[in-house]
Amino acid sequence: MQSSSGLSRHARFKILSENISAIIEEEGLLVRPYGHATLPYFNLLSIEEQERVLKDILTFFQVCTDVKSQGSSLKDTRLFTEKAIARIGVTADPAILDLIEPHHLIEIYTQSQTQIFRSLKFFEVCSYSLEDLYCRKWYHLYQRTPEDQEKLEAEIGLYYSNSPLRTIKGTAPEHTIRATTSLERNEIITQILWFSPLFSNTKEDSYILTVATSRLP
Repeated sequence: MQSSSGLSRHARFKILSENISAIIEEEGLLVRPYGHATLPYFNLLSIEEQERVLKDILTFFQVCTDVKSQGSSLKDTRLFTEKAIARIGVTADPAILDLIEPHHLIEIYTQSQTQIFRSLKFFEVCSYSLEDLYCRKWYHLYQRTPEDQEKLEAEIGLYYSNSPLRTIKGTAPEHTIRATTSLERNEIITQILWFSPLFSNTKEDSYILTVATSRLP
């Protein structure tokens, strides 16, 4: 693994994304670190946004190495998720961990809907580069039909209406998400099964964990 210590933000992102790509390739999946070596999307970000991206991608790299360093595989979805929860410094509803199965796609988002963790299954159905995922807005990458988007927003609204927040079961049916600028794997059939809060006593951010099924048509 290359070290990113003491380098420019641009160089740090390249090294971290290349290292993550190499780890995922060991699991049998091809993930591009970036589309072009000049990092056009990363360069469009403000310095503050770049630092946030570097923090998030470093965390994901550390989660990957936490799993691999104990001789385990990223295919162990529950372990991968548990390592992410530990790295982020939050606690989960124990019941949600018992619901996670190897084929599930797990994502962790901030309240501002920034994806900071995705399980290995995500890379089976996604052909975007790591630069795309970290530096572009989600709504620029994927789209749902207006009806499906409305159902999702209603479920998220229901989730946040609970006080305190608690795990809820998704009710929207399986539907198609379309990648807007991807040249391959541009349709994903998905269904969110569970929404679950992650709790932190020391950080201002709040996080949401989703458990979903996702497959290619």
